[in-house]
Amino acid sequence: MERVKIAPYVPGRGRVVDETTVAADFVAVAGGWNPVAHLWCHNGGKLQWDDEKVCFRPKSHDDEIAVVGSANGTFDLAGCLKEGYAAGEKAGGKTKLKKPKVAPCQQAAIQPLWFSPATGKYNEGNKHFIDLQNDVTAADLELAQREGYVSVEHTKRYTTLGMATDQGKNSNVPGLGVIAEATGKTIPEIGTTTFRPPYTPFSFGSIAGTQKGKLFHVIRRTAVYDWHTARTKIMEPVGDWRRPYCYPQSGESQQDAIHREILTVRNNVGILDASTLGKIEIKGPDAGEFLNRMYTNMFSTLKIGKCRYGLMMNEMGFLMDDGVTAKLADDHYLMHTTSGGADRIAAWLEEWLQTEWFDLKVYVTPVTEQWAQFAIAGPKARKVLEKLGGDIDLSHEALPFMAMATGTIGGFPVRLFRISFSGELSFEIATPTNFGQDLWEKILEAGEEFEITPYGTEALHVLRAEKGFIVVGDETDGTVTPHDVGMSWAVSKKKPDYIGKRSLEQVFLTKPGRKQLVGLATIDPDEVLPDGAPAVEAVKQSNMKMVGHVTSSYWSPTLKRSIAMALIKDGRKRMGEKISFPLEDKVVDAKIVDPVFYDKEGLRQNV
Repeated sequence: MERVKIAPYVPGRGRVVDETTVAADFVAVAGGWNPVAHLWCHNGGKLQWDDEKVCFRPKSHDDEIAVVGSANGTFDLAGCLKEGYAAGEKAGGKTKLKKPKVAPCQQAAIQPLWFSPATGKYNEGNKHFIDLQNDVTAADLELAQREGYVSVEHTKRYTTLGMATDQGKNSNVPGLGVIAEATGKTIPEIGTTTFRPPYTPFSFGSIAGTQKGKLFHVIRRTAVYDWHTARTKIMEPVGDWRRPYCYPQSGESQQDAIHREILTVRNNVGILDASTLGKIEIKGPDAGEFLNRMYTNMFSTLKIGKCRYGLMMNEMGFLMDDGVTAKLADDHYLMHTTSGGADRIAAWLEEWLQTEWFDLKVYVTPVTEQWAQFAIAGPKARKVLEKLGGDIDLSHEALPFMAMATGTIGGFPVRLFRISFSGELSFEIATPTNFGQDLWEKILEAGEEFEITPYGTEALHVLRAEKGFIVVGDETDGTVTPHDVGMSWAVSKKKPDYIGKRSLEQVFLTKPGRKQLVGLATIDPDEVLPDGAPAVEAVKQSNMKMVGHVTSSYWSPTLKRSIAMALIKDGRKRMGEKISFPLEDKVVDAKIVDPVFYDKEGLRQNV
């Protein structure tokens, strides 16, 4: 706002004349008074227009309901107390009440000003807002009358007058005044819209209370869901999805099944249904710049056919998601998100595009359910795909780590990604969902001679923990930064800005004493720490000082010992130190180590 027009009011004419323009950047508007008669109307009460008070007041009601004070159109303190006393005396019969003494306040008569341009023309182009929330103007209301919306209920729905969050509390009466003036009718002739409960918004949960029963939540299923459930009954909730936890064979325990699946991936080849991972298409000439702003690292420099791991922060500098994004064309990227974060991240992207960066030419399209995606991981993964055949060169030279290609595999149209969450030679193969189960079964058939084995989510988590890979929601809790988890390498020092950059540079997020991601090797290799176990400086009877906690903990069949990841205060400076975890019935000691337990050089995934 830079300037406003002011003018003296001419009583009796309902508008102003002789406008003067003055500089201003703030305007306070007196809206007058209106009785809150909603509860009265909810109970069947009628209203009448009061020309003197310029408002609707309660008129009649079938029941003995008393309306007093401001709800009755009496806006001075003395009048409110007088009406309240009279109503109380009537309701109380002979009860003796002490009348309050209040000096009357002289008030000038209210004078309505429905429309304020000096010309009186509705279509002169100025912004005469009536409903400030829905941007309804006097011109909109006048147009509705010319269009034939003579009923106030129709005008309301045509213009959205009174349909904002205030439900007309601030705009209905001024709107009726404009309509009356535009049509030459009186406000009583125009009438009112219907007051319906509630007066203010409230949740459906407050109505139902605790009597909610079994809540309905849509379960999302991948293209091979039926194949999974025919072979395992242990399905793990991952967001709205259900994923196989493990595939126990006859007479095999869950733990034995998980260990078998892990060792198969490490020594042979396994297949995982990764279809639940979020997939979002980012298209448009500004797609690269948009990703630069959303992620901590640079994406506009990514070459076509290459992939890059990215971290996403919120405005406060805390990690909120991660994933691999591939560049399909100069103006086309495919973003992968966490399974549980796909919908949230899609909405997050749209929010920034629509409210902050609407000048960017970018389209965001969630396509998670349009693609089935499978990870084929292990030393023999390439052999399985080679047996399937296709037009994609699978050699390490043609398709190195963090590259991708499109083409056909086994007769199916696919996108093939050389990415790995297990640390092994791994390919993720994506095909349109309607081909999903056929491709899955074709891969299993081709991998039969290599003893390919499906593995579930728990084996996946152990495999990634052995490699020190984080999981958003395990190693993060809404207060963790990229620096805390040792991923400063993924934070660009060249980009001028990105979401969370300013916050990440604040002293609180960079000072010593923050919890940092480390690995833990228990002194007793057979002792598996529970997730969330607290780490303390010293074990005492009481008032122990907590310095961190376990984020992930597993038995590693690969290393034949327990492993854990933890957030420990100044953890990276404490490598080799012993730290204690007091549990309910014992104390477990562990050594702080590098969080990468297996193949630190990453040689196994680069073959």
